[in-house]
Amino acid sequence: MSAVTKKIIQRRKFAIAAIVGAILFFGYDLIEDAFFEHEYLTVHFIVELIVFVGVSIALVINARDLIHLRTLLKIEKKRTQALSGALADSINAQLDEWQMTHSENQISWLIIKGYSFSEIAILRGVKENTTRFQATSIYSKAGVKGRAEFVAEVFQPLLQSIPEELSTRGEQVKRGTELH
Repeated sequence: MSAVTKKIIQRRKFAIAAIVGAILFFGYDLIEDAFFEHEYLTVHFIVELIVFVGVSIALVINARDLIHLRTLLKIEKKRTQALSGALADSINAQLDEWQMTHSENQISWLIIKGYSFSEIAILRGVKENTTRFQATSIYSKAGVKGRAEFVAEVFQPLLQSIPEELSTRGEQVKRGTELH
């Protein structure tokens, strides 16, 4: 769950708690006015009744919104998991197509994730030169010259499936402008 989503949910919970507090206060005050002070149709009683009803409606709306927000969050989490699984499958298929060894596959994933050669070497318990040599082999199998081209080549098939009208570059090319 993102920090923004957590903050939104926390704010909603706080708002609901504040509304519940107001409902309890006005409910108690209405009961006291009606049963102990016998104020049924006074302006004071009617105003408090209207506020009580309004705050109660606000509670229902906020509670419904919070439930809806949590439901959307669960749906988005499932969707994100499915998409990340599909992304991983697509990348693995591309690495299989290039006939990467198990070690090259591991290093490829670390390169894609943005790790430096020294970080990859530490993670794998090998020398940095070994990692660089294996990366050179990976680039050769992929038909590219370096890290940036490799990552671009991995994502190219995925990007081709995006409709042109949804891509920023496609929109700017249509308008005759360049990306900066």
